[in-house]
Amino acid sequence: MEKFYKAISVIFHPIFLPMFGSWVYLNVLPLPISKMQIYLIFFIVAGATFLVPLLTIFLLKFMGQIKSIQVTTAHERKLPVALMIVNYLFLAQMLGRIWQLRELTILAYATSIGLLVAILFLYKRIKISLHMLGMAGLLGFTIIYGSAYYYPVIVIALLFVMTGLLATARLKLQAHNFKEIIIGTSLGLILPILLNFVL
Repeated sequence: MEKFYKAISVIFHPIFLPMFGSWVYLNVLPLPISKMQIYLIFFIVAGATFLVPLLTIFLLKFMGQIKSIQVTTAHERKLPVALMIVNYLFLAQMLGRIWQLRELTILAYATSIGLLVAILFLYKRIKISLHMLGMAGLLGFTIIYGSAYYYPVIVIALLFVMTGLLATARLKLQAHNFKEIIIGTSLGLILPILLNFVL
């Protein structure tokens, strides 16, 4: 069963979730953009949320700033998370110039705020679950564009189930305690919905 929980944690790792969400968003919804624009936007999202963070982690490991690419300790998380905030703010600025992609812009801003809160909690030795922040953020993001584009309810229901499954996996693997799971989930779910009314 432990292997199953590890597989769930890898599949729904926060570094993959923005790509999953943006690919569905760009290809399923009736957006007034061309195929070439879809590929370009996806490349920008993948670069900012996957390639740059991955290279950054390996560079920090090579420089001895972190002991493991898993970045398990609260102290080691501070610098990588701070760099992720910069990446998401950059992404939000890029996407914000394309009015049709309002929901993706909201998700980028919401994630950067969530990561900022995560850093503040690190100073209190509380390691918020970034897995849950990302997964619940994707759920909140889907609720936003689901209501705007009448997205199938079954997709949102499935995301609820996957969010619960991921939370269970993180607890079973003892990667986080219940409080860290709840904080990460709450931030991820609330921030996109809240920013939808602000931006």
